[in-house]
Amino acid sequence: MQFWLPVISGVLIVVFLVFVVVHTVRNNRPYREEAQRYERLVKQGQPASAQVLALRELAQGTYDNDVELHVRTAELAGRPPLEQMFKTRIARELVVNFMPGQTIHVLIDPADSTAVAIDRRQSTTTISR
Repeated sequence: MQFWLPVISGVLIVVFLVFVVVHTVRNNRPYREEAQRYERLVKQGQPASAQVLALRELAQGTYDNDVELHVRTAELAGRPPLEQMFKTRIARELVVNFMPGQTIHVLIDPADSTAVAIDRRQSTTTISR
């Protein structure tokens, strides 16, 4: 029995660590996707403005808040305004700039108007620390 106790403890620790890693990766996916969309749209996206309709805080971190934004893009090149919801990370001090009623800068994919990302060059989401 003395031999199995460390082995069982080790297996439980490994299982716990795997669970934590999988959970973290899965929960961070929407935020990585929005950041990757931004990187793609910086090169080929069309700048536009959007009005924030709603902001829902999903989690508060030490420096950043995970939020879900509901925005309405402005009419653009004959396209009607569209409402979009997406998750992103915003520095805690900057969340006030994304409150309902605020106008923010976004980038829209010309080929797919449902692909929208915050234009971080004009609507800052991070603070250098």
